[in-house]
Amino acid sequence: MITVEEAQKLVLDNSGEPEVEEVSIDRAAGHVLASDVHSDIDMPPFNRSAMDGFAISGDDLRHELLEEIVAGDSSEISIYPGIACPIMTGAPLPEGADRIVIVEESVIEDSVLYLEKVPPEGANICWKGEDIKEGQIVLEHGTRLTQQHMGIAAMAGRGVLPVFRKPRIAVVTTGTEIVPPTWIPSPGQVRNANLPLITSQLSMSGFTALVSVHSADDPGSLSATFRQLLSCSDVLIVAGGVSKGTRDFVPSVLESLGVIIHFRTVAQKPGKPLIFGSSAAGKPVFGLPGNPVSVMVTIEEYVLPLLRKRSGFKGYHRRMYHGEITSDYRKKPGRVHFLRVIAYREGNSWKLHYPDSSGSGDLMSTVNVNALAIVGSDQLSIEAGESLPFHFLSSTAGELAFS
Repeated sequence: MITVEEAQKLVLDNSGEPEVEEVSIDRAAGHVLASDVHSDIDMPPFNRSAMDGFAISGDDLRHELLEEIVAGDSSEISIYPGIACPIMTGAPLPEGADRIVIVEESVIEDSVLYLEKVPPEGANICWKGEDIKEGQIVLEHGTRLTQQHMGIAAMAGRGVLPVFRKPRIAVVTTGTEIVPPTWIPSPGQVRNANLPLITSQLSMSGFTALVSVHSADDPGSLSATFRQLLSCSDVLIVAGGVSKGTRDFVPSVLESLGVIIHFRTVAQKPGKPLIFGSSAAGKPVFGLPGNPVSVMVTIEEYVLPLLRKRSGFKGYHRRMYHGEITSDYRKKPGRVHFLRVIAYREGNSWKLHYPDSSGSGDLMSTVNVNALAIVGSDQLSIEAGESLPFHFLSSTAGELAFS
């Protein structure tokens, strides 16, 4: 049995390298940019009005009006002191104009513009290149792309972007006793909560399962399923069948297919029986425990960091915070405990509420949970009010970055 830190290091050390692909900007959000993006033009590309109003030159209070300039015009109008043009937001500035008077500060009588005061030179004008210069880097390599970045890429003249490809993920749940969610279980059967749990947890964290299937606890069925999925995916995730029971065939079947097992158990709760290995082609393989809470925690702590690294992220783990636990907690030495908690602000500090739970099969205890608190392997007694490190779940909205 190895420590949590050793297991996490082994996972990241054997994650494989990210691959680059080109995608259109309407599909690039959520990916990590693989190279810098430069603008091919100045932004704005011309001097333009920032407001609806009147383009003037100088500080006269009376101006004769010319024709209106609207957005999209390529007008060659020139103005000089005493002459003004009505102008719309975004319209090109006429030659000679040095400021824009907003509509609310003007009066028009008989095609003459009268002003009570004149705005300063440069008022309400967006000058060519004031935001971005031609050739300037607008998006840096390693940026995790958002909707704002897509708009900037378009402004920079890019319709396609080089990004790190997200890994193709295959998910398998195991268990002869497992039946689909819509079935009424017979005695000894349970519904398959793990498959939708895993695929949804991946999706909420920005990843998609290429395929998700269930297999009975039968070496032949498992071998055929694993062989097929290893051929078409980059990462294989198996849930169930990884302990030491007589029907836990997953480790031996994986080894029969050439998978090298890097570890089988980790000094943690939940999720002590946890397999991580590499296929003959170097593809990461996870064997998760069968209980759904263990599945949720081990995906958070091991699977998602690997997927982030394979996707080119700069940071892989959620940022750590500290909060005060609201109740006492007791444990035995030797294992790190991941406490599923509800983290909330009270004044200037975080509070951590640990809901009652009947164990790692009690998924109902996680309904409102938004974070995991970490109790060290040598910590035995935690009193209410003591501080614990914690991080938010990856599915929690993203005020919180990666370390």
